[in-house]
Amino acid sequence: MEGRLVLGLDNSLDFLNIALSREGELLEEKHIKPDKPPSQTVADEVLRVLADHGCRVEDLSLIVVTLGPGSFTGIRVGLAFCKGLASGRDIPLLGVPTLDVLAEPFSFLDGLYVCPLVDAKKGEVFLALYRAVHGSIERQTDYKALRPEEISGIIRTPCIFFGSGVRVCASVLSQREGATIIRDGFTRISGETLIKVGLQRANDAEVYGLNPVYGRRSEAEIKFGVKVL
Repeated sequence: MEGRLVLGLDNSLDFLNIALSREGELLEEKHIKPDKPPSQTVADEVLRVLADHGCRVEDLSLIVVTLGPGSFTGIRVGLAFCKGLASGRDIPLLGVPTLDVLAEPFSFLDGLYVCPLVDAKKGEVFLALYRAVHGSIERQTDYKALRPEEISGIIRTPCIFFGSGVRVCASVLSQREGATIIRDGFTRISGETLIKVGLQRANDAEVYGLNPVYGRRSEAEIKFGVKVL
């Protein structure tokens, strides 16, 4: 799979991220804060990246997309676009939870716990607890949306906390022995890491669904008592 052309796309957080790799080497990675909604720009941006490297949609061998948690609308837009592209051109599509990708760069810290925190608004954070084991990252909990005071119930130490939700939880985490807080950086998805994780999981022949990982119920589900798929 490394010898093929792979597209990575993330629209679950604050930026539209697009990455393209060939033979395991990153060709380009773009972090875009579009003036228009991503639903109006994602197709143009993807085609532009492909064209800049002399490639077409038909040349893609794999598409990797983040599944969330994060922005409810952003997740749906990114996943819908990738599903349409993959279905229309018969390209394999693999989904990877956003928090898994955020945690992956810390996989070398053998024995430590890792907890990415994404600001979920409304005084909550999206999170999952991971542990670095022999160069890989192993998830220890479900994907959750919690208030800062609830985090202590899942913390294991020594643990590294990072991401856009750190500022929401800083006062709680600073009181916990064995907690290391990274206040700057590591708030965005790395397109290169997204593709790396996708290739690892594709090579391992693991089967991952394409259901969004929302982390909590949407406003529509709460207001109207329905389930949004």
